[in-house]
Amino acid sequence: MEAMIALGLLMGVVFGGMTLALVTGYMSTEKARAVALTRRQGQVARAAQAIPSFFVKSDRGERPVDVPGFDAMLLARLESHVREEQALVSEFVHYPSIHSLYRQAPQALHMH
Repeated sequence: MEAMIALGLLMGVVFGGMTLALVTGYMSTEKARAVALTRRQGQVARAAQAIPSFFVKSDRGERPVDVPGFDAMLLARLESHVREEQALVSEFVHYPSIHSLYRQAPQALHMH
């Protein structure tokens, strides 16, 4: 009877020690993971600041050089592309077919 009590206490100490070791290992792993995540987020933020953006103000305070007629040319090209797409859509709506569904506009819109 006394041997069973001693064995039960020994098993309780061993089980408790193993559980304590697992819990502390898990907590240290999660803490290291959180530190690595904050460090990685800081690196991503610094890297994102280094990438030039479209709306960045220039350091010199100069205005960008405007190409005369570029805006009008771009607008005309966009309008013609939208008209071609609209013609394809209306053709599909009035005469639906597999061929008219997957057909593309004669000129694809590409910017260089």
